[in-house]
Amino acid sequence: MSPYPLEPVRAQGPMRLVLTTYPSREEALAAADAVLARHLAACANLVAVDSRYWWKGSVESASETLAIFKTVPKRVGALFGFLRSTHPYEVPEIAEIDVPRVDPGYLTYLAEILDPDAPPPPLGGGPRRRAGRRGPGARAPARTRAPRRRPSR
Repeated sequence: MSPYPLEPVRAQGPMRLVLTTYPSREEALAAADAVLARHLAACANLVAVDSRYWWKGSVESASETLAIFKTVPKRVGALFGFLRSTHPYEVPEIAEIDVPRVDPGYLTYLAEILDPDAPPPPLGGGPRRRAGRRGPGARAPARTRAPRRRPSR
């Protein structure tokens, strides 16, 4: 058993990227088509890569295709399971990246494709301070300009 946690502890972003590599472009295309048909991801990017890695005691190299799947948190478990069960490698790399900040338009796209019943994404960048009077004992804001210079003699 691995000493590393299997579930992300602090993942909070509204989008996830799931990465894996395939031995050929054709296998990556087939996997992408199957994932998209099952609505496990809204998009898949396929990128040709040259990989070097340790395998069974020696350094190997291979031309592979990296598949980057864009999905939402509630689909990650099913996507992992599907990739693990259909992957051609004996030990596939299947990794998740938490994406904490995403353009609202893209989040709307993800929700429409993968989770049509989800509420719309929040607009804005988070909590805002209310304007108003400072309470008693509150400090005045710091100066934002340099002090005036005396005229030279």
